[in-house]
Amino acid sequence: MERTAANLHGKRALITGSSSGIGEAIARRLAQDGASVIIHGRNRERAEQVAADIRAGDSDAHVVIGELSRDDSAAEIVGDITAKGWDVDILVNNAGGESAGGGNAAWLDTTPDDWVATYQSNVVSAVRMIRAFVPAMKTRGWGRIIQIASVVGHDPIMVIPDYSAGKAAMLNMTVGLSKVLARTGVTVNSISPGLIVTPSVAEWLRGLAKENGWGEDWSQIEAQVMAGFMPNRIGRIGLPEDVARAASYLASPEADLITGSDMLVSGGQ
Repeated sequence: MERTAANLHGKRALITGSSSGIGEAIARRLAQDGASVIIHGRNRERAEQVAADIRAGDSDAHVVIGELSRDDSAAEIVGDITAKGWDVDILVNNAGGESAGGGNAAWLDTTPDDWVATYQSNVVSAVRMIRAFVPAMKTRGWGRIIQIASVVGHDPIMVIPDYSAGKAAMLNMTVGLSKVLARTGVTVNSISPGLIVTPSVAEWLRGLAKENGWGEDWSQIEAQVMAGFMPNRIGRIGLPEDVARAASYLASPEADLITGSDMLVSGGQ
């Protein structure tokens, strides 16, 4: 049964990497819950479209554009937000995703530079946002930090070791930060999605389907994935909205007693 919308009226949420995919779904859900949302991305056209759609539903949405994997550009984003007088009550660290070889690099083909780049985009980008916005959350006595990790942070696969290690670092960082923020009113949790049908994942699966003769119909492709390629215990591939519902709960007053935890949204993958 669908949860009723959480009461996030009066709260502002920054969702990094929210111009598409999981981040977009989280932004739309938190806006539905009553939060004013800040859409972040690197593609202005896509980010503005997401914000326009949210505003069309009588919710408040704004846009910031820039790269979080470098100190200078991340500082510009933070400056843009603070210059407008926007407090950030809910920080969703979703930006990242990059890994060596476009998501197919074997362990020994992954270079040290690949590891550094992946760590910057998936881990240090989150650290930059935490350092920028969490001190004010402490002062106000309320805040939510939600890190989007991955099941491969728990159980790495044979490729993209840089990505798996980066997501494991996010899990560790979540627990450590929750201890630092104990008794401040600021909670820190992570979500570890399994296979989720974002636009890039759908493109990847359609490519695999063509290579392996699974057919072009999406139901056929999904059946093949569930039959053995990446099965889970539910029997369907996850959707961005599945992750968004988990984020909605963790951002809400209902999750006041939950911190330092990781929520698996994977169908038992």
